[in-house]
Amino acid sequence: MAADPSSTDANHPSFDILIVGGGFTGATLACALADGKRRILVLEAREGRGPRFAGELIHPTGVDVLDRLGLLAALTEAGGVPVDGFAISTADQPTAHLRYAEITGQRPHGFAMEHHDMVGVLRRAAAARPGVEVRYGRRARTLVREDGRVVGVRTEAGETIRAGLTLIAEGRHSALRHELATGESCRLVSYNAALLVAEAELPRSGRGHIFLGAPGPILAYPITAEKSGRQRIRMCFDLPELPAEGRGLQLLAATLREHYLPWVPEPLRQAAGVALGQQRPDVAACHAIATQRCVAPGVALVGEAGGCSHPITAAGMTVCLTDVSILAHELARALEPEEVLAHYQARRYRFARAREELTLALYEAFQAKSDGTRALRAGMFRYWQGGSRARAASLALLSGADSRLVSFLAEYGCVAGHGMVCTMRHRVAGGDGQPIGRWRGLRGLMGKSAEKLQRVARRLRSAEL
Repeated sequence: MAADPSSTDANHPSFDILIVGGGFTGATLACALADGKRRILVLEAREGRGPRFAGELIHPTGVDVLDRLGLLAALTEAGGVPVDGFAISTADQPTAHLRYAEITGQRPHGFAMEHHDMVGVLRRAAAARPGVEVRYGRRARTLVREDGRVVGVRTEAGETIRAGLTLIAEGRHSALRHELATGESCRLVSYNAALLVAEAELPRSGRGHIFLGAPGPILAYPITAEKSGRQRIRMCFDLPELPAEGRGLQLLAATLREHYLPWVPEPLRQAAGVALGQQRPDVAACHAIATQRCVAPGVALVGEAGGCSHPITAAGMTVCLTDVSILAHELARALEPEEVLAHYQARRYRFARAREELTLALYEAFQAKSDGTRALRAGMFRYWQGGSRARAASLALLSGADSRLVSFLAEYGCVAGHGMVCTMRHRVAGGDGQPIGRWRGLRGLMGKSAEKLQRVARRLRSAEL
């Protein structure tokens, strides 16, 4: 993978590795690949902090990657906090507590931190690694190809930058991804309104919370400990659609107060109400982006540039870190360049596909818009109440400790079975709040289960798996 020194001149500098995107994924990738021998260039389009809210919660499998790279201590010192699992609550079920410690052999804590502060720490760490150069304000406009192989990029300023391997880490809205034949599909799922709540308390300290019952699920988690002993809390409100008056968001605060905050327990509800009066939530579209291929000769998509899911499972950053770990491992094996990319693609999709299916299934169950998904949600809570093995199996899938699609199918079957029991016992409420009939509930549940089985079967038959 070494660069050819003879190809280096003032107009066309040559690097071993070019990383397009200096955000969370790109900066971590530079840290992982720096070995003192490779010349690595990171191109970041922006000069300063990004303008938008982005992911902040990392599952233990991702934290393991940060720890191995020597980055976790600096992030913790800069204000990051441990997260020990999730509490999921709705009005008609006891709160389900899913703890990482129940998963055998896994680190008992995840990690959360304000996104832009985290990126700042990682960028400084990357710039300090031997052989790494970071350039800001340099936007890659197009890929450069020679003889069917990507050999670098051309920037908006007209500069051509060549490299033995180009890694695209621009995030979910990557423009360069569209220059590759990825078999991409993109679907708008909902919108996310992010709110920062200072000096607040969660029902269970140090745990992520999901509150159900509103038009969309509400995710809340700590991102920084305050001197008072309380925490700064990030709240993410899922909006199936924006308020009627559209993208000016004039009605957003009123919508959140009227339809969402009643499902949030005190004292967090009051603190969130105060925050709504002081700041405008950051709203972004939530897309489900799937790719069938994430590599081509000389180039690879890394992190959310290669695909992403709805953020309700908080798995996006963990997938990014897993991509980084896989790629670093394959490059360290001294294989031929195309072997490296082929192995990376196969391993990446084996991990990411289960996340995609789990995210879709959980989001549908959390929304509970149909008889089938209402029965699934009831079955899910009943399953979790059955013991630590059930909770650990579900959280292992969610966190990436178990990334097998067959495991997802097994867990989905268990939940569906419990959903049938709840339906037969008239413990599933319809949209009107009244128990749905047995036949109606079973028909909806069987239809949803058959749909999921067909989707996963197609995944298992697909060539990349």
